[in-house]
Amino acid sequence: MNGTDRMTNKKTNFLIFLCWAAYTAAYIGRLNYNASMVEILAQLGTSKESAGAVSSAFFLAYGAGQLIHGLLSRRYNTKYSVTVALGVSSVLNLAMTFCGDIAVMKVIWFANGIFQSILWSSLIKTLSLYLPNERLPKAVMMMSTTVAVGTFGAYGLAALFSALTVRWTAIFYVSSAVLALVAILWFFGMRTVEKCEKATLKSEDKTSGKLTLTPVFAVSIGIILLTAIANGFIKDGVTTWVPSILKEKFGVSPSLSIIVTLLLPLLSIFGATLVRLLHAKQKNVAILNGLFYLLSTVFIGAILLTIGLRFAPLTLLLFALTACMMASVNNVITSIIPLYSRDKIDSGLSAGLLNTFCYVGSTLSIQLLGRIADTKGWNDVLECIFFFSLAAFLLCAVSALLSQKKTT
Repeated sequence: MNGTDRMTNKKTNFLIFLCWAAYTAAYIGRLNYNASMVEILAQLGTSKESAGAVSSAFFLAYGAGQLIHGLLSRRYNTKYSVTVALGVSSVLNLAMTFCGDIAVMKVIWFANGIFQSILWSSLIKTLSLYLPNERLPKAVMMMSTTVAVGTFGAYGLAALFSALTVRWTAIFYVSSAVLALVAILWFFGMRTVEKCEKATLKSEDKTSGKLTLTPVFAVSIGIILLTAIANGFIKDGVTTWVPSILKEKFGVSPSLSIIVTLLLPLLSIFGATLVRLLHAKQKNVAILNGLFYLLSTVFIGAILLTIGLRFAPLTLLLFALTACMMASVNNVITSIIPLYSRDKIDSGLSAGLLNTFCYVGSTLSIQLLGRIADTKGWNDVLECIFFFSLAAFLLCAVSALLSQKKTT
């Protein structure tokens, strides 16, 4: 490897790190509320449905914003768009510390969703513009860990503050500081990147291919979007409500329930590695996602069959495996498809569109599952998640069959 190659790798590694840091910080600044929900429920004395409505407000704004910013991302200078998104999110996290009313929290968290929705399409656009093809696998791998590390950070802080009996507002102070620091890092880091020689191909050149909208292709796209909804529904439903399930079903303390839930994001890193290995051998994303949904259906079914045994370690392991499968699906949908299809469609647009549908599922999940838990119980919540996973598997199977029929 010559000096030029080493410098190129150094520059691209720095860019990947900047994108990784931005989205990891964003995840801490969005999941901190969910991670603290057990404490917020206890201190504010509100219902699960009302508390879940705050998360749903974020997901609603984030999902709608993803679509808008996906369409507009080609016009953005991401040095500024990402800086603004992180900076405003920092201010809004700080504003949460002054709230003692769920209705006000809902408004603030809705605004947080609006500004954080700028990020994913902007970051994917940045990677698509600057990275050569041979660096895409590393970018996909690194960006897939942002969810795991960000979730681990949010839930880890919530567990720490709960164990120390520190008021739940502390996590929002820390999140605000992290977001502000990363906003500054991004701005000055991108100034350095912009001074470097840009990629040979501009983003416009990488989207010179033209999509042919055949009936089979249209059905396949529709199936991907529907399975994206299922992904958001299951992924965020599990992450949000596992601490409450452990507390109410097994009598686990709030701090301990959050601590053990940290296994979920840790195992999702394994899911990201699994996707990278499997995608190298199997390029058909319908087959990949079908496998992950099949396994998640088995794991959730096993939870339903064994939860009556009151053996918390087994239930937690099965939840962790389910979260791992959903992290794998999310990686395929929001990273692999946009970046590896950049020669056919703008990466920012496809990333924004696909992430929008993931967050449609998230929006449905948090409040709906909270309502089911309030009115019926956790077994009904698990049955709902099971049927979403099963339906997604069947849709992936149909898509895989259509794609194979198209190639024969």
